[in-house]
Amino acid sequence: MNEILDEKLIDHSDLFLKPSLILRVKSNMIDSAIIIVLMCICSIILNGLKIESGNIRLSTMLLIILYEPIFVALGSTIGQRIMGLEIIKSSAYKQYGKIQKINIINSFFRYISKIGLSWISLLTIHSSKYGQAIHDKIGNSIMTHK
Repeated sequence: MNEILDEKLIDHSDLFLKPSLILRVKSNMIDSAIIIVLMCICSIILNGLKIESGNIRLSTMLLIILYEPIFVALGSTIGQRIMGLEIIKSSAYKQYGKIQKINIINSFFRYISKIGLSWISLLTIHSSKYGQAIHDKIGNSIMTHK
């Protein structure tokens, strides 16, 4: 029992590679470009196939909008991978030093709060030992640099 309690008290922040704000912004810009390209491709395909159904167009847009939460739940978006970043579960890392992916629900809450707070959320990364933005705290996540 004492071993478990001692493990919870271990500070893993000295082993942690906190990504810079610039890396986070660059990965976000790459992902934004990917989303724009996906939207253009889907629009061209739907127009080329003469699909005018609002439901199909809405479904396509929802899949594109869910790009970030889906990929973050898998570990990282394409932009984050290119920049060498990864999203991990905050509680598992802080308590046990374990690298775990966050689940889709946490990823969704992280994404919604990231959109809602916009750049304000990123301004808080320097005040956190683990470089967590507000949306990371809401989504029980930490962004790490590999």
